Amino acid sequence: MSGTNAQLIRDHFAAKEQFDRATIEGQLTPDAIWWVPVSGAQRGIATRPIEGGPTIADILTSTLSLKLYAKERSWAVEYVVADDEVGAAQVKLTTTLATSGIPYENTYAYIFRFVDGKIAEIYEHLDTAYAFALFDSAKAG
Repeated sequence: MSGTNAQLIRDHFAAKEQFDRATIEGQLTPDAIWWVPVSGAQRGIATRPIEGGPTIADILTSTLSLKLYAKERSWAVEYVVADDEVGAAQVKLTTTLATSGIPYENTYAYIFRFVDGKIAEIYEHLDTAYAFALFDSAKAG
């Protein structure tokens, strides 16, 4: 296991929790790609893929992130494995929905591809049925 890339993953979620755009952008390659769930793209939540380190950093710290969730949140890293080329993490996001204040807690699995010590690609997996049910109830309420 690469301690360096495993730590990069941990640091990535710490930066997400702190909305540290500069750190996140520095962790990503300029041409990084983020593969959000297909169902999220189908609902119009985000395009797929999202391309470019600066664009991804912006989404994670301001635009889409704050549209969906309250700023107060925690990313608990439960498991991390990584080598020189790829890594994976299971993390739990605890927060509330931005529009309604409804509590939100979901477990995510992320797959990372690394190039030259930076994140070049991110694959995001989560229980979208659970998330969409909460989003829909917030709209209805």
